[in-house]
Amino acid sequence: MTGIEYVAHIDMDAFFASIEQAANPCLKGRPIAVTGIGKRHSVVTSASYEAKRLGVRSGMPFFQAVKLCPGLMAVKVQSRKYEYVSREIMKMLSGVSPRIMVASIDEAYVDLGFYTKLEEALKSFIKFKHDLKESFGITASVGVTVNPVLSKIASDYSKPNGFVVVKKGLERAFLKHVPSGDVPGIGRHTLIKLESMGYKTVGEVLEEFERNPLRLYTAFGNSFLGLIQSLTKNSFSREIFFREEPPKSVGHSMTLSVDITGRELVMRVANFLAARVVYRLGRYSMESAGLTVHLRYSDGKSRRLSKRLGSMISSIKDMTEILPWMIESIWKGEAVRAVGITCWNLTKKRRGQQLSLFEAKRNPLETALEIERKFGEYSIFPGNILFLPEIRRVEKPSDLHYQGFCRRQVSC
Repeated sequence: MTGIEYVAHIDMDAFFASIEQAANPCLKGRPIAVTGIGKRHSVVTSASYEAKRLGVRSGMPFFQAVKLCPGLMAVKVQSRKYEYVSREIMKMLSGVSPRIMVASIDEAYVDLGFYTKLEEALKSFIKFKHDLKESFGITASVGVTVNPVLSKIASDYSKPNGFVVVKKGLERAFLKHVPSGDVPGIGRHTLIKLESMGYKTVGEVLEEFERNPLRLYTAFGNSFLGLIQSLTKNSFSREIFFREEPPKSVGHSMTLSVDITGRELVMRVANFLAARVVYRLGRYSMESAGLTVHLRYSDGKSRRLSKRLGSMISSIKDMTEILPWMIESIWKGEAVRAVGITCWNLTKKRRGQQLSLFEAKRNPLETALEIERKFGEYSIFPGNILFLPEIRRVEKPSDLHYQGFCRRQVSC
């Protein structure tokens, strides 16, 4: 028997902040921001809804957030706690459907094609939301539609603790009053241009698309038209969408507790981040032919350099040979506030390295990965990162406001 055509998107509500409020009753009902503690340039990683209602948003510098919300409480980031809860939630979702796609630490897509009736799937989600509240004291918002892009919009439509179902054939009615900025893929600059042309809602854009697609094509290009068309699609390829794919890029960035100016200090931080990237590449058995270096200075300005390489990056040695000239191409001695390293243009790592007949050679990266698998992340890292002379002593690298990311593009 053929299953239903629907797919769901699950999005945790203020995930990090909600976990902290659930763990500490004193924080419930109060505006909090999960961020680096005592860091001059701390960024809000997650804000509770009490803070969001006053304008606090993720990615906002903490000092700006305090201006909007004077009573804002800072709560220290605890990455391992959030990762553990995320893993457990994904296990719970496997009780709703055997096929899910984890999009990030706090969101996932769920294939509902294993159900023969929509009502059965909705009952499973009601149980999931109840179990989530009972187990972890947090809530999630759910969007159920016939395509993934629309499901993501629906899950965000009535946060927090939302549950929006758009039945097949009612997509246009749902989108009529949805703001254009709520569509994944429409960024700030595109939104400004849309509004300047008189299009504030998705419904208005769809109407113009039917009347005069050439105008939209001329203004925004073919990719934008494809995105708009995808919003009303009644079908998508489940096999392609839920297929396991390797990451498109792997990177790490770090915002420092104090600005640094010396070349040695900048290179130590860059090499530490490069090592983290190489470890991640090793986990996926991948290598990279593209490298991006990003520096943010004390005045808030940023410089970025991306290079497509003629050889593959697969070791820390490869990184340390390339990084110095890339950094020196965009850095002229300014005070540095943040550093980011990203590898892209990834491919599966080639096997078959020729070894000496008389030498038992073992890749140090394999040893490092084994240690990490056994003892956890940061059980091994370059020791000199802890002894930067102009940065106050820290207990572990994550205190330097570490952020890791592994991007995966999602489209239907």
